[in-house]
Amino acid sequence: MGRVVRVGAGAEGIAVDPSRGVAAVATDEGLALVDAPTGVIREIVRLPAAARHVSYSPRGFLVPLEEANQLAQVSADGDLRLIDTGAHPHDAAGDVDGRIFVGDEFAASLSVLEDGRPPRAVRVAEQPGGVAVTGDVVAVVSVRANVVETYDRRTLERLSTQNVGYGPSHVVAGEDGRLYIADTRGGGISVFSTRPRLRFEQRIDLPGKPYGIAVDGDRLWVTLTDRNELVQLEDGRVVKRIPTVSTPYSVAVHRGRPLVTGRDGGELQVVSP
Repeated sequence: MGRVVRVGAGAEGIAVDPSRGVAAVATDEGLALVDAPTGVIREIVRLPAAARHVSYSPRGFLVPLEEANQLAQVSADGDLRLIDTGAHPHDAAGDVDGRIFVGDEFAASLSVLEDGRPPRAVRVAEQPGGVAVTGDVVAVVSVRANVVETYDRRTLERLSTQNVGYGPSHVVAGEDGRLYIADTRGGGISVFSTRPRLRFEQRIDLPGKPYGIAVDGDRLWVTLTDRNELVQLEDGRVVKRIPTVSTPYSVAVHRGRPLVTGRDGGELQVVSP
C-alpha cells in the first residue's frame, strides 16, 4: 500500500512539479506542498477559499477557487498569485506559451488568462468539469451536456464536439494527443484521439466510479472511489489493482510512483513501487 500521511481535511486534487519533486494537494485549508518521494509536508499555502482541483503548468500549480471566482497560481516555493475568473472555476490547464484555460462551471464558459490582457471568456457547453491541453488543442468536458469539445488553443475556434458517457468528470491528455475521460457515473474511461481531429477510439469499462486519472507514458492510472482502489491500465487493460486510502479522489505520478489523495481521511498515499 505504501506510506500514508495526513495532509489536511478534504484532501482532493493533486499535481506534481516533476523538476522540483514537489506535489501540491488541495485541501479545505489551502494547498499543501509536499515532498513527492516521501509525502512529507514542506509548506501549507493559505488560500481565500477551499481548493478542490490542482493541475501543473509551466507557470506553476493552478488551483481554481470555486467559491472565490479566482484562480490561485502557486509556485513550488509557495509564492501565490490570485487571478479573477468566471463564475465557479472548476478546472484549469496551461499551455507552453503561458496562457491558462479555466473552465467556469456555473458560467458555461472558458476563461482564457494571459499576462497583460483582460480575461477572455469563450462560450462552451453547460457545466464544464474538466480541461486539458495537448499540442494545439484545448479539450473541455462538460458534465451536464455529457460532451467533450475541442478548441484551437491559439484562435479559440471550436473544432469539434462529441458525446462522451453518462456522467463525465475529468480529462487528462497524453503526449500523443489522446484524451482520457473519466465517465464517473457510467463506470468507464473514454479514449479519444485529437490528431488530426477529434475521434472516439475506445471505451474501457471500469465499475466503481472512476474519478482521478493520471497518464505516465504508456500507463494510465485511475482511482475507483467506490472500491478504494487504484488501477493501472496498459493497452486498455487493467494490469494491476492497488488498495488505497478511503475515497481516493485524485492521483498523480512522480518518477513512476503514484500518489493518491484520500478525501475522507485528509490523507496522501505514496504508493510503493
